[in-house]
Amino acid sequence: MRARLITVLLALAVAVRHGAAIKCYQCSYSGPLGLQGCEDEFDLTDNRYVIEENCQQCSKMKTVLNDEQILVQRLCLPVSLADNGCDEETSNSNSVHTCYCNKDLCNSAPRRTAGALLLISVGYAAMYLLY
Repeated sequence: MRARLITVLLALAVAVRHGAAIKCYQCSYSGPLGLQGCEDEFDLTDNRYVIEENCQQCSKMKTVLNDEQILVQRLCLPVSLADNGCDEETSNSNSVHTCYCNKDLCNSAPRRTAGALLLISVGYAAMYLLY
């Protein structure tokens, strides 16, 4: 009886999580002569994007051809296509960097973390103390 109850509760938890809709940024940028406002360094004050609701997953895709940034797309996906995280495919001087996430508005520009700053600060402090 207890095992059956645990199984039912786990099934409900999974169903609720997979059914929960999120919000995602949706926009496109296609280089200096094309659409603006959705560049890799995303400007949230620009308002050239749409916030889509009822998404199952958000994505951000950056395509680079001949070592020049060509296209950035932020999308609201109606189904989950991949695990959360990023993937990059490269061929010669071309690449496609795609990230998937499942939290509200998670497909904005990459966030800079305090971890890198802390690591650099500790490194400088260690060099100062050792020399």
